[in-house]
Amino acid sequence: MIKVGYLVSYDYEWIYPSIELLYPYVSKIYLAIDQDYLTWSGNPIAINKDFFDKIKTLDNKDKIEFYYDRFYVPTISPMECEIRERNKLLQKMGKGWLIQLDADEYLYDFKKVKQFLGKYWYLTLFPKLTPVAFRGALVTLFKKTETGYLYIDNNERFPFITNYPKYISARRNNEIKNHFFNAKVIHQSWARTEDEIAFKIKNWGHRDDFDTQKFYDFWKNLDASNYKQIQNFHPLVPHVWDKLYFLEAQNIEEFIKKYADLHPQKLIRFQGVNKWGFLKSLFSKIVKN
Repeated sequence: MIKVGYLVSYDYEWIYPSIELLYPYVSKIYLAIDQDYLTWSGNPIAINKDFFDKIKTLDNKDKIEFYYDRFYVPTISPMECEIRERNKLLQKMGKGWLIQLDADEYLYDFKKVKQFLGKYWYLTLFPKLTPVAFRGALVTLFKKTETGYLYIDNNERFPFITNYPKYISARRNNEIKNHFFNAKVIHQSWARTEDEIAFKIKNWGHRDDFDTQKFYDFWKNLDASNYKQIQNFHPLVPHVWDKLYFLEAQNIEEFIKKYADLHPQKLIRFQGVNKWGFLKSLFSKIVKN
């Protein structure tokens, strides 16, 4: 069973193509929304009624469930609010392969991901015995130009699939086995309007982690004439974003299609606990008890 959870906030309108890419292949989709319509910084958000109408239209097999809860806590930091919400969402999702994506993350060619996870179905039976997280690679869209997108593509790794319902930091849990399986996830991170970016940096989990205004000014001054000179510019760990690439595309849907054609998913086999080894270990523990 594959379940997907999204955190829905101020950037909710980016979610439609993300859901469409995986909807046919998953069992359940959860959309987590703060019941008071607040960000992790306590600022109000407005979600247009059209959003709920579009989700209803997309959900032709009744797979999507809205999960409302109080996710903003004024006595803790935005990042702590994020970790708290993600863990509450994990608990809501229950057992199975648990995938958490942001509204602006696009996991293309999801059929291959489903086939990959299907090979290791036994790891979801007793996740406490074999906890694991699968890491993919982010393709980060950094800026939209008149003719296309500037983006980062350097194998930046991040976990987003697990069988174990606990995160330590954001979607990370380094206390369990992490396996890099090379799934590419396109992240519509910074390729937005100036107003959207200004709102984002005041309300996301990294609000207090670096000089967001300085980085925003750097981002605004970036264009097709100077992007090739930019190197090592990630705001927290500079070398993580080493250089920028360009792909011509009029919108996110076109970018996803073109990028997917150039870079089909090539998933790396999991070398952890095999099925027979798992069943043998489980039988041994049952006998001992």
